[in-house]
Amino acid sequence: MATYNPFISITYSDNDVIVDRVNEKIDLLMLVNDALEHGCIIILKGAPGMGKSTLINVVEKELRNSKNIEIVKEEFTPAVYNKLRNLQVNPAKRMFIELDDFNNVEMLDKLSQQRVIDLLYSLGQKAAILLVENREEGVEKELKTQSKQFKKYQLEGMSRDDLRQIIINRLNLSRTEKSNSLAPFTEVEYEKIYKKSKGNPRIALLICSALFDQKTNSII
Repeated sequence: MATYNPFISITYSDNDVIVDRVNEKIDLLMLVNDALEHGCIIILKGAPGMGKSTLINVVEKELRNSKNIEIVKEEFTPAVYNKLRNLQVNPAKRMFIELDDFNNVEMLDKLSQQRVIDLLYSLGQKAAILLVENREEGVEKELKTQSKQFKKYQLEGMSRDDLRQIIINRLNLSRTEKSNSLAPFTEVEYEKIYKKSKGNPRIALLICSALFDQKTNSII
């Protein structure tokens, strides 16, 4: 009988969030809280699927618990520049500006890119700005020449234990009783999964999906 493949969805789910990367959350929250007090531009970098969005959602949840923080969240597109240019900063509140997919700035010509950077530099003197991108070398090169109020946080791959727990959590979705076992995967296979994925949960789930199919003749 075919078995349900719990790795079909490679999108990070509520089931996966149980593995919460505590150290990373603390590090990013400290950076954001300091930026809210003094103004700063933070760049959160990491390969696609590394868990940036999940980490940011936790930070946002914490910030929303405070009544004196105004949150502006946008996916970066050329049209966002005008929104930011007309943004009014309320002196009675601290402001947190998050720009997802900031690597899209490459869609602009060099002059327009510089205008965006100049605007961010100005806003970063009175607000906390979080730029999220996946380029190996992105906007930080330009910012270093203009702003001392600039910090970078590189999100690396998950630890072996955290990635193992995500896989076990997924496996438990197809079990009648929960277990801490990696079965049908072996320890040797898990080490190969970790090595190939470099701790990237999205890549690991892709590998697990194909391997699970091979082992169980699964159904979607």
